[in-house]
Amino acid sequence: MYRTHTCWQLSLQHLDQTITLAGWVNRIRNLGWLTFIDLRDRYGITQIAIDPANTKFSVQNWSLSDIKAEFVLQITWKVVARPSNMVNPEMKTGEIEIQPSDLLVLSTCAELPFTIDNENPVWEELRLEHRYLDLRRKSLRDTMLIRSQLYTQTIQFFDDKDFVYFETPCFTKNTPEGSREFIVPARFDQWKFFVLPQSPQQYKQMLMVAGYDRYIQLSRCFRDEDPRGDRQPEFTQVDFEMSFVQQDDVLEMIQDYFLEMTKSFPTKQVKNLTFPRYTWKWCMDNYGSDKPDLRTEDMKFTDLTEWSKVVDFSLFSGVQTVKCLVADREFWRSEIEKTLEPVIKENGGKGLLYLIFWSDWELKWPLAKYLTTESKNQFLDLTWIQSGQTAFFQFGDWSSTVSLLWALRIKLLRELQLLIDKQDMLDFAFVIDAPMFEIWSDGSLGSTHHPFTKPKDQYIPYLIELADKMRDGYALSADDIQQLTSMESDSYDIVADGYEIWGGSIRIHDQRLQHAIFTILWLTETEIEFRFWHILKCFTFGVPPHGGCAFGFDRIIMIYCNSENIREVIAFPKNQKYRDPMFGSPSEVDPQMLKELGLRVE
Repeated sequence: MYRTHTCWQLSLQHLDQTITLAGWVNRIRNLGWLTFIDLRDRYGITQIAIDPANTKFSVQNWSLSDIKAEFVLQITWKVVARPSNMVNPEMKTGEIEIQPSDLLVLSTCAELPFTIDNENPVWEELRLEHRYLDLRRKSLRDTMLIRSQLYTQTIQFFDDKDFVYFETPCFTKNTPEGSREFIVPARFDQWKFFVLPQSPQQYKQMLMVAGYDRYIQLSRCFRDEDPRGDRQPEFTQVDFEMSFVQQDDVLEMIQDYFLEMTKSFPTKQVKNLTFPRYTWKWCMDNYGSDKPDLRTEDMKFTDLTEWSKVVDFSLFSGVQTVKCLVADREFWRSEIEKTLEPVIKENGGKGLLYLIFWSDWELKWPLAKYLTTESKNQFLDLTWIQSGQTAFFQFGDWSSTVSLLWALRIKLLRELQLLIDKQDMLDFAFVIDAPMFEIWSDGSLGSTHHPFTKPKDQYIPYLIELADKMRDGYALSADDIQQLTSMESDSYDIVADGYEIWGGSIRIHDQRLQHAIFTILWLTETEIEFRFWHILKCFTFGVPPHGGCAFGFDRIIMIYCNSENIREVIAFPKNQKYRDPMFGSPSEVDPQMLKELGLRVE
């Protein structure tokens, strides 16, 4: 065998034993009269001190001076106790010394593109190109071990609650669920295609019909979305489904899961052991986001729409919404224009209106001159602004107003360092009752979650009646669109630290209602039959009420590891442009492969 123990295993209990270790040279220091080798494996580091004058050992085909960092060695020795003045309490192996008898170089190492034994900043593209080296570094190794631990604990958690683990296919059928899909050509059935699944959504619902009332899977999912810091084209999600449940049952399961997982992180503090529940509308009205960072509740929005009607300011005239947030600092005009206003413009806004409340209790710049004594006093009462604070305004349609203030709030949280002492706080919260429908960027009506989400019960008769009318040729009116986009669904997300980490809903289990939702989403009978005949057919064979959830496993690792980049918690991620510098993918393929598939590149 190459080793009898690992590098983090040895202690005083191994005194006088002959030990063989194998690993990488983390560092080698040659002092002339004494050479130190720090030998590393994934378990830790053992320091080996070699005194050529007093120690007889052999280095097969090499001299000590030839050995460099990241060489792979096998070393055999006798374990002895260190002198008391040389004990290193920072190392588990710091109470022992080594008397080596044999050293074998198992493998050499070329010149490194970056150092392994420290955490010096390295260009990310270089790290990804040599990811196998990057994974040797302590910070990334610790993250991967945490990921492995949580993976195992997740399986154990659900197994203890009587869930059945299933693996669902990765080659499936194109169905509109909200995100663009990756297409896989079928060689044996030319001009037809599989897609890689966005999620196992329909499969897990079919498992409920099959009678497996508790399903769990750590599934691989694929979405062809635009790159972002917390996204990857392929990712892992914890996916579960339950039969005969209502919303409270699912939320209780989610809460129990996260409380259990957090026990593995003693430094982490859960802000509320009973996770608060906020409606989607409340979150948007108060924070401009359905995933607000609630580690601090500072800078909640104040609605000033009614107040603005008594202010003789032309830009307020006729707008749908006026909101402001108050920051606990006096900002200079130049600072606002250079630091904060660009945030608004980068997100599609025109500018940033503000009021500075000077220490002399006077409102300054630039809105102040339009305020009467009465409107000023009303403003003070509504916002509770104090001397030394600054109020920032946005106005226009409701959606853009809250989203622009949300972007500004994120910037201000950093500028004012309001989260600097809250890195280990977990502000888990449920966001419930999201809209059933939304208008997508192309102007079409789409599902906010997915088309299998159940609407609130009070909307069901209207939806079925509307779908029946549409099948008879009725075209949706503006009033219909407004009513549809104002309907709430039986959905729930879990958010933490400004991230949406879990999304789910109670599902539609009525075949007629499911068919109606497809119709309202502008699908023709031919399209419904082509894309969804399998699920509609399944739903004719006795469907239990059911609901479930899925969370991005990578995102929760990000939060537990205090990482701001999802690429730091995945072993082999794609870069910011969804490319793999290590493999050079995506790449061209052999023309013969395209020919066999009946495809050509134009």
